[in-house]
Amino acid sequence: MSETIDPTRAAAAAQRWRRALAEGLGQDPGAALDEPRRMLAMLKVFGSTRRLADLCLRYPVFAGEAFLNGPSAVLAQAARDLTALSGGVGAADALYAALAPIKNRADIAIAIAEISSQWTTAQATTARTDLAERLVETALGWLVRGAVNRGELPVSLDEGAAKGVFALAGGDFSAEDLAPHGPLDLLVVYNADVFDGQAKRMAERAFIRISAELREAFEGKPGDYPIYAVRTPLGNCVNGQGLVESAARVTAALSNPQQNPVKRWCAASRVVAGDRRTGGEFLEAAEELIWGKGELLGENGRAELQKMSDDPRQPFRAAANLLRWSLGRSRPFFRALSVREVFDAGAETGAVPTDVAARLSVGAELAQTIVARAQMMKGAAAFGAATADEEGALASLCNYSDYASLAAARDGAIADARNALVRLLEGPRADFARYRAAERNPDDVDKLQDLGFRNGAGLSTLIDGWAELCAAGGDIRFSEIAPGLLTAFGETQHPDEAVRLFDRMLKIEENSVRNVHTSTRTGVRDGLIDALGCFGAAVEPLVETAQAAATLFEPRGPETPKSGAEWLNRHAPPKPAEGLAALGQWRREQIARVALCAAAGDMTFDAAASALGAVHVATLKRLFDDARESVDPALPVALHMFDGPARGVPGYNAPLGFIADGGDAEKREEAARAFIERLGGLGQGLFALTADVSHRPGGIAGPLAPDAAQFKAFIQSEAVAQDQILLSRARVIAGPEKAEATAAAVLRGAVSNPRRAEVLLRDLDRARAQRLRRDKAGSPWDLEQSEGGLFDVELIVSTLIYRHAGALPALQKLTPEDALDLMAR
Repeated sequence: MSETIDPTRAAAAAQRWRRALAEGLGQDPGAALDEPRRMLAMLKVFGSTRRLADLCLRYPVFAGEAFLNGPSAVLAQAARDLTALSGGVGAADALYAALAPIKNRADIAIAIAEISSQWTTAQATTARTDLAERLVETALGWLVRGAVNRGELPVSLDEGAAKGVFALAGGDFSAEDLAPHGPLDLLVVYNADVFDGQAKRMAERAFIRISAELREAFEGKPGDYPIYAVRTPLGNCVNGQGLVESAARVTAALSNPQQNPVKRWCAASRVVAGDRRTGGEFLEAAEELIWGKGELLGENGRAELQKMSDDPRQPFRAAANLLRWSLGRSRPFFRALSVREVFDAGAETGAVPTDVAARLSVGAELAQTIVARAQMMKGAAAFGAATADEEGALASLCNYSDYASLAAARDGAIADARNALVRLLEGPRADFARYRAAERNPDDVDKLQDLGFRNGAGLSTLIDGWAELCAAGGDIRFSEIAPGLLTAFGETQHPDEAVRLFDRMLKIEENSVRNVHTSTRTGVRDGLIDALGCFGAAVEPLVETAQAAATLFEPRGPETPKSGAEWLNRHAPPKPAEGLAALGQWRREQIARVALCAAAGDMTFDAAASALGAVHVATLKRLFDDARESVDPALPVALHMFDGPARGVPGYNAPLGFIADGGDAEKREEAARAFIERLGGLGQGLFALTADVSHRPGGIAGPLAPDAAQFKAFIQSEAVAQDQILLSRARVIAGPEKAEATAAAVLRGAVSNPRRAEVLLRDLDRARAQRLRRDKAGSPWDLEQSEGGLFDVELIVSTLIYRHAGALPALQKLTPEDALDLMAR
C-alpha cells in the first residue's frame, strides 16, 4: 500500500479484494456485496485508510464475512481462537504472533461494522473493550503458565491463571471507552504472601519478566504494528516497568498521601482478567484507602484535569472523571461507567443540567468517533490527522464533506466540554456568587420583582444600559423619554420577554430612543408594549433588523387593512424568482405585522385571522407551485386544504391533501414529497408549519397524491366521521386549472349525501364526549378544549356546512363567517 492515502485508487483495490475473496470462498458472493451501502463502505476502507485496507487484502474472507454475515460471526470465531490458546506456551514474540492475527481479524470486523453503519460508535467501542479483556486474559494466562512451566513460579494453575494474580483495567479500558489501538491502561497485581523465603524472591523475578513480556506481547518489537499501546499508573512502562506489581506495593502506594494519581486511577478501576475473586477482595480492602483519607482530587488533580491534549476525548474524559471522583464515594455505580453514561447519570442525580449532559454525551461520541477512525486509518494509537491526505481521509471516514467542517464540529464540542469542566470545577456556589453584586441595591431589585419580573437584578443592569443610550441620544432623562415604561411592561402577560425584545430593539435600531420618546406622545407605545409582552414570539422578527424595527414605530390607523385580500394587496408576497427563503422571511414578517396590529388594537381579531389565513394560503400556493414545477410543470395535481380551528395561526398544523387528475404516479408522489419538504423548511419554533396529510386513501400508508377515482372511493367507503367532517371544509387552493376543477368536483362528493348526516353527527357527538373526558380543559381560560370553546364552535360550523353544502355548494368555498351568513339568509 502507498504511504499516501489516495481515494482514486480505492476502486482498483476493492476489485483486487473481490477477486481475493472469490478465491478464498471458492465463489463470488455476487449481488450480496453490490448493495450500495456495502460498496461505499469498502471504497472508504480502501480509499481512506492505510492499515485497515492492508488487513482487508491480507484477510479477504474475514472482511467478506463481516459484510455478509455481520461482525458478530467474525468476533465469535476470534473468541473461539483465543480459547484455543489456553494451553499455549512460548516467549513474548510467540504470544504476539498468536494474538496479532486474531486482533487484526476482529479489528476488520468492528471497523467494517462501524464504517458501514451496522454498529454505532458506542456499540463498536463496547465490542473493542470485550475483545481487549479476552486478549488480556489470554496473554496473562499464557505468560503465567510459561513461568510455571519454567519452574519460576512454584504455584498451581487454576483454569489457566495462577491464584492470586489478576489484572486491573483503568482509564478508558475500565470505562469501556477504548479506541482500536488503545492506549490500554493496565495493572497486573499478584499476591506475594502465598510465597515464602526463596520462593518469594523467585516469584518477584518471575513477575518482573512477565511484566516485560506482557508489554512486548501487546506493543510488539520495533517495526511491528502494536496490538495496543500499554500504560500503567505505577511506572513509565519502559521494559514493562510498573506493569506488574505485588499487592503489598500497590497498597503502599495507595496509603501514600503523595500518590493521589494512583488513588484516582484505582478509584475507577475494575478486574478484567485473572483471579477475579482475589481481585474483588483487593478492591474492597482498598476502598477505605482510596475514598476514606482526604480529598481524592486535590489541587494537582484539578490542574491535571485542565491540561491540554491532542486527544479530543480529553475534556470529556476530564469532566467524566471529575464526576466519578466527586460522586463515586457515595454512589459507587459511577466509578466504572462510560463517559456517556456518566453524563446521563449525572443529569439524573442533578449534578449536571440535563441539556449540558446531552451536549456532552453527543460531543463525547463525536470525539470517540474521530479517535477510533484515525486509528483505523493509521493502524496505531493516534488522535487525529497529521497530513493533508489524512485530513481528507479522516473527514470521509467520519462522514463529513471536508476536514474544515469536521475540525469545526470537533473544536466546538471540545470548547463546550471545557466550559462544562470549568463550571463543574467551580462548583454550584459560583453560580450564586454571580448575583451578589446586585445586592448592593436590594430595594430596586425588590421593586422590579414586585412588578412581575423574575430577575430584578438583571433588569437593573439592562436599565443602566438604556440610560447610556439615552445619554447618547440627548440630555433627556430616561424617565422623561419613557415614563411608566417598566410598570407597563409589568402589566403584560410576559414582562421578561417584553424587556428582552425591547432591549434588543433599542440596540438594533439607530433612532430607537427618540422613537420611544415620540411614540409615547402619539399613542403608539401602548400597542408596542402589548405586542412585546403578549405576542413576543410572534413579533420577534420585527426586532431582528433595523429596517424591520422601524415598523414598530410606524403610525397606524384607519388605513390598516381590514381583510386578508386587503392585506395581500398592501403586502404582496415576493416574486417567485426571489426564492423560497424570501418567501419564508416574508411570511414571518407578515405574521409579526399582523400580531403587532392586533395587539395595538388597529385591526380586529377577525381581520387579523383573515390576514393570517390569506398569508397562509398564499404561502401554500407558492410552495406547491414551486414543488410541482421542480418535477413537471404540467403535472395534473391539485392541492386542497381543510378549513378549521385557527388555520393559518402560528403554532397550528396544516391539514391538507392532494388529488391528481391522471399523470405519472411516481411524479405525483415526488411532487407531493417535495412540497412537504419545502413546507417543513419554512420556519422553526412558532413559525414552523407541519403538514398533516393523513386524511387520504389508505391513511398514512396510502399514496400522497391519489387520483380522483381513488379519492372518490375513499369518500364513499373508507373515510371515518372525522375525515368526512374535514372533507366538508376542504378547499382547493392550488394546481393547474383542470386539476383544480377535478379536485373540486371530487370534494363536492363528500357532502352530496345529506341523508348520512344524522349517522355522522351521532358519531361526532360521541367522539366529542370522549374528547372532553380525555382532554379536559386545564383551566377556565383554555379556550380550545373547554365546552363551548374553539373546537366546539368549529364542530358546529362544520356540521352545518356538511348538512347544507349539498344544496348550497358555495359553502365549501366560503370562509366560516360568510358561510354562516349565507346559511342564515
